[in-house]
Amino acid sequence: MKKEYYLATYIRSFFEDYLVQRRNLSRNSIRSYRDAVKLLIQFVTHRIGRATSTLEVLDINEQMVLDFLIHLEQKRGNSIQTCNQRLITLRLLFDYIAFREPLLLEHCKQITTIPMKRGALLPQIAYLTKDEMLAILHTIDCTTWEGRRNYVLLRYMYNTGSRVQEVADIRLPWLSLHYPYKVEIIGKGKKLRTCPLWDTTAKALKHYLEERNQLKCRTNHLFLNRCNVPLTRSGIAYIINVCVQKAACKVPSLRNKQITPHTFRHTTAMHLLQSGVEINVIKHWLGHVSINTTNRYVQIDLEMKAKALKNCEILYNPLRRRRKMTPELLTWLESL
Repeated sequence: MKKEYYLATYIRSFFEDYLVQRRNLSRNSIRSYRDAVKLLIQFVTHRIGRATSTLEVLDINEQMVLDFLIHLEQKRGNSIQTCNQRLITLRLLFDYIAFREPLLLEHCKQITTIPMKRGALLPQIAYLTKDEMLAILHTIDCTTWEGRRNYVLLRYMYNTGSRVQEVADIRLPWLSLHYPYKVEIIGKGKKLRTCPLWDTTAKALKHYLEERNQLKCRTNHLFLNRCNVPLTRSGIAYIINVCVQKAACKVPSLRNKQITPHTFRHTTAMHLLQSGVEINVIKHWLGHVSINTTNRYVQIDLEMKAKALKNCEILYNPLRRRRKMTPELLTWLESL
């Protein structure tokens, strides 16, 4: 009698046991895995006309996954990089299924060995110049509590180069405002790193905490909204958008830039690099796993320097063809 390997059984344990319990992934990472699996299930159920609860592992073969990746790229407009990220999730899922059920090993191997598509473009790195960064900070109205909070928030993001979720998660005990000033940050993969705080940032945080401690709140999150609950990712993005729009009235270059919370992270990296900070220090500052990620900023900096050098190039060429002297000119020279 044929044994039925229902997909739902393995998916549930994949998320609850493997991703959460064993790998201890962050909520955002789990949501990314969830979206990839959800899209695949929707594609398969539409293709074979079966209910989701009745799907089996054997219903999804190598060709089905390849067709799904083509669907993502052509119908949903996903980039090659996004498709590759979806494929990584599916390879991990079927690798887990093969571990749970050895009889499905050969079937799962066909999917786990699907190669990623070449030609993926890395996301463009957008960052702010120092003048643009200062313009954004200077446009904040610090006569109100929300304005002072916004100023400290953006200065903290610029100082640490934290990811937006890291900023939303920061707790009061993680700050050390006694010299040397620093903050403990929990980044991707629950990895802990220590980031130094500049004197100006530490001073601004001290003033902010004096006011924050007077609020009646039950959380130890650092940054709060007007309801005294922790700021969310979307709340931080909204604050940045408002500040940038105000600054764009005085700095026209900001009007053509799409500035997100991650732009502040790129800005921190570029300004540290341009200030002469060693590349490995920047790697640990930002919490990069691989030095190759940090090297992207070096490449951009070199391209900028090459462009600036070209603009400063002396236009005089001593090897260019000389103008032929006319007889009148020779006569004039002899008369000198």
